[in-house]
Amino acid sequence: MMNRVLQNQKMKGCCTIFLNQRLESACRLAPLFGRRHHYASTSSAWQNSNDVHQSQWKNRGQQPRKQTIDKISSSKKKSKEATPKQRQHQQHVTYTKPKSQQFQAPFSVFISCLPGLEPLLLKEVEYLHSHWSSNNDHTASKLSKGQPHILRGGVKLTVPSLHHLYILHLYVGTASHIYLRLNDDNVDGLPPLFRARGFPELQRKVKDLIISQRWDEWLSGHNGGKEKSLVNVQVHVTTSKSKLMHTKAIEERVKQTIGELIPNIASDGNESDEATTKTVRLMTRIDRDVVQLSLDTSLTPLHRRGYRLKPHRAPLREDLAYALLMSGGLMPCWDLRSQFSINSDESFVADLSLPASRGTNRVVFDPFCGSGTIAIEGASLQLGFPPGRFHPPPMEGTSFCNPALWEEMKSKAMMSVSRAKQDDDLVCVAAGDIDPKALDAAKANAKRAGVDDCIDFIKGSFVSHPLLKQQSKDGKKTNVLDDATQQSLLVVANPPYGKRLSPDETKSTIYRKLANALLSSSSSRSIDCAIVGKDLRIMREAGMPLDVAFSTKHGGLNVVAMAGSLPKPKDSS
Repeated sequence: MMNRVLQNQKMKGCCTIFLNQRLESACRLAPLFGRRHHYASTSSAWQNSNDVHQSQWKNRGQQPRKQTIDKISSSKKKSKEATPKQRQHQQHVTYTKPKSQQFQAPFSVFISCLPGLEPLLLKEVEYLHSHWSSNNDHTASKLSKGQPHILRGGVKLTVPSLHHLYILHLYVGTASHIYLRLNDDNVDGLPPLFRARGFPELQRKVKDLIISQRWDEWLSGHNGGKEKSLVNVQVHVTTSKSKLMHTKAIEERVKQTIGELIPNIASDGNESDEATTKTVRLMTRIDRDVVQLSLDTSLTPLHRRGYRLKPHRAPLREDLAYALLMSGGLMPCWDLRSQFSINSDESFVADLSLPASRGTNRVVFDPFCGSGTIAIEGASLQLGFPPGRFHPPPMEGTSFCNPALWEEMKSKAMMSVSRAKQDDDLVCVAAGDIDPKALDAAKANAKRAGVDDCIDFIKGSFVSHPLLKQQSKDGKKTNVLDDATQQSLLVVANPPYGKRLSPDETKSTIYRKLANALLSSSSSRSIDCAIVGKDLRIMREAGMPLDVAFSTKHGGLNVVAMAGSLPKPKDSS
């Protein structure tokens, strides 16, 4: 019995010591966390009354809690200092119903391109923009707020009229799509962007936008005529960091809202003649709950020129070939005097910042022509063929579509080309490939593009090509290209990557052989080079002193383009 009592007393003593230790630690941590209950540091204080307990809390706990509240309030004030992008989205919290106004010029335009080609696209747009802003004071006043500038994925600008929008469609070569903004901030004549965090709110605000801009007047499907036809509206949706994330549901809500307000919209269940039904594509972009609607001005992407109906294996995109030529130094120089009523003085083109591509006695050579895309784009660029000469008129299915104006602009552009083609020595483009099927496809595509008489196709390896061979000792000419052996050379190449073609064709030796052939030929002429490939390390190890021009995506692969001038050998005089 006595042993049991002693054991109980020991257990009570241990429990008291344990509780004292826990209370001391709790007492130290209570001011830091702002606890409402204060714990005593000794067992005697723990047994005090509630009044003493509350007084101790007032003495010790109030001051630390006040400090923590001040810290929290100060951190909230700092968090309210938002970034410019966050402030831009915060201004759409208050929604005001847009005023009823006709959708007309000036237009807010966004030109999209492959990622990495934005600087080259900006050069093209600035070149065209300088034509219509430097010779018309009224046009320059309209464009004062909408100068071309780079955004992610393209270039944004303001065009003063529908005629200027058609010029972009006809002459821009590195673009993929041209979007006409239906609502935008800081643009005169357009409703602002709006915020939508639910489907009812989205439908209500899209309805307000349709009514304010009178979509039923221009979304008529008559292509500039008087008779209305059915319009098939395609809605493409992209969302990012928004409450509305279901793209298919957003597409259905937008289509439903348009169909309720515009009578000539063809629904999915209606059976209509495809020949009479016009298709219009709307882009709905939701970023951080802010909605922007745009009209795709061309259903066919702009990089599809229309001449490459017989492609070979792994063809290069036309806009990427155009960008390679620009990286190599072959800049566009369009004669737009026929498109505008301006004075025909030579200083108009000479004052522009971009160098002219015509009359430079420059030979373009593609040693791996494949479908002939680089050679065709190079010949078209030197001759002055506009890239969009085979495209249908823009903005089909709307009242902004003017086929007569589009055909007139193309005919005026081709008149200057016909004068340039009369000189046989003006343009010289060479292309070669070891595959006869590739050469047949390239010749067919070049004939369809109208530049077959300006390109010399030769079957064989680039090592034995006349442009890279040393001139014979007796000075006899063995090929028509021997006349161009003393001219400057621009080599633009797209060697196989080893993904879509067999890996055996893409060993690093192909780059070394090309580098050796070009460096040995650079002793007698100046050579510029632009090469696109997948492996940057192999391209650098080839020995050509080139710099990275741009990096982009092609065929689902990350590719990089390198460009520069090759130095002459040291032993050459």
